[in-house]
Amino acid sequence: MHEYREFTMKRIIVATDFSDASYGAVNYARQLARCFSAKVLVAHVIDMARSLQLDGMPSEPLPDRIDAAEDEIQRIVSSLSFDGIRCSSVVRVGGIREVISGLIEERSADLLVLGTHGKGYRNGEGLGSVAEMLLRSVSCPVLTVGRHVRQDAYEGTHERTVLFPTDFSETSRTALMYTACLTRHLAGRLLLLHVDPAGAMWDARDHEKDFQEFTSGISCPSIASEQITRFGNPAQTIVKVSAEKDADFIVMGVHHSGAGGINPAERFAFDVIRLARCPVFTLSCGNVAKPRDHHIPAAAHA
Repeated sequence: MHEYREFTMKRIIVATDFSDASYGAVNYARQLARCFSAKVLVAHVIDMARSLQLDGMPSEPLPDRIDAAEDEIQRIVSSLSFDGIRCSSVVRVGGIREVISGLIEERSADLLVLGTHGKGYRNGEGLGSVAEMLLRSVSCPVLTVGRHVRQDAYEGTHERTVLFPTDFSETSRTALMYTACLTRHLAGRLLLLHVDPAGAMWDARDHEKDFQEFTSGISCPSIASEQITRFGNPAQTIVKVSAEKDADFIVMGVHHSGAGGINPAERFAFDVIRLARCPVFTLSCGNVAKPRDHHIPAAAHA
């Protein structure tokens, strides 16, 4: 059983390797920090094992890399501070997965934000290997900013739209609790989407019953302002609907397989992240505690 707790978004970690994608991640961390009055930790990891030349020697001396990273990360912190964001920074040496996972536990982080493709990305990969590794291993929700996402983030006062694809499974029910809380805090609207890959004949009334039963566990089912059923390739359909509806965020629950290969649910989620034109929240429902869906305070406005 998972421990139930109140929804919170007070501590955000944004991982950066100073690539274009990671600067987009910083901008979305900035947006969420404004919405939730959250504190941001900007983290850079120097993984020497990933930065060796062909002869096995580091590309730059470690002290030089640390100095350069600290200079660059301070520029990011200064930019966030100028916008009134409470923030700090850290540069650490070690394995990326171990360092980021350690920071999440050490700082009790509520969210990790990262770009999907870093400096080491090779064209043709599904996702950047670092992003894929972190998505499968960290214990908190992850917001990924993909290659097709506008890097300057959406600012302003428009009503935010959150798209939640569901297969009505227990994993999806767990993620719905988080999604409903997130949407209410954003003062947004929640769209539920079910994609049937088989394309069989169906009765709309049956799907209405499925959606009603699915949302019955949250305190305010009416937050789901639209319920959509589509047929086709799930990942491509989710991305298409997110574009049609001008979604600001997609939220997906995934049960990660742990050790070994990537399971079909993970591959499906990675395909959505890779193709989407908006950021994607990924919840590892085997690790993330379910938030309570009651006594939610008034939403903060950007």
